[in-house]
Amino acid sequence: MKGPLDRTKVVLRHLPPTISQSALTEHVDSRFSGRYRWLSFHPGKSSQKHLFYSKAYIDFNRPEDVVEFAEYFDGHIFVNEKGNVPRIKTIVEYAPSQRVPKQWSKKDGREGTILKDPEYQEFLEFLAKPVENLPSAEIQLERKESERAGAPKDAPIVTPLMDFVRQKRAAKSGTRRSVLNGKPPKRSSGASSRTPS
Repeated sequence: MKGPLDRTKVVLRHLPPTISQSALTEHVDSRFSGRYRWLSFHPGKSSQKHLFYSKAYIDFNRPEDVVEFAEYFDGHIFVNEKGNVPRIKTIVEYAPSQRVPKQWSKKDGREGTILKDPEYQEFLEFLAKPVENLPSAEIQLERKESERAGAPKDAPIVTPLMDFVRQKRAAKSGTRRSVLNGKPPKRSSGASSRTPS
């Protein structure tokens, strides 16, 4: 961890919400060009209810530059594009975290090889083909109706189980018919025909 005298990263708070990154960079570069390594700008927002200030993180090359920057920008008042002077004084503080993102120096071996990739080339060929649109719904309906009208109806499939069930039913109904062809059995009604003596 850096000691209190070795800190080089500062945060510039209470910047006007309307300031742009280019305007801030131009303002900082007017006095500190080439004396900082890294700058990160976070724009603010202004609404009718709330005012969110912009802020910027800057990492300087030397701790002496931080002191000079703080003397110049702490309490500084920015003038907006219209020439108005908002009553916002900036605050310069050491950043809570002194870490800075590292520059990625390793080159990716796959960079620039997509044009040689066979899957990508197949995809480009697929995009180059003309699109074949499906026929309209009416045409598809007419085709299906003509297929139904022209095709003979298929005979239902008869399985051995269905044959067996049909034979059983035929046998049962045959015995009932033979019994019914003769005299039907009389059913007895609730009252007997005898008279008591």
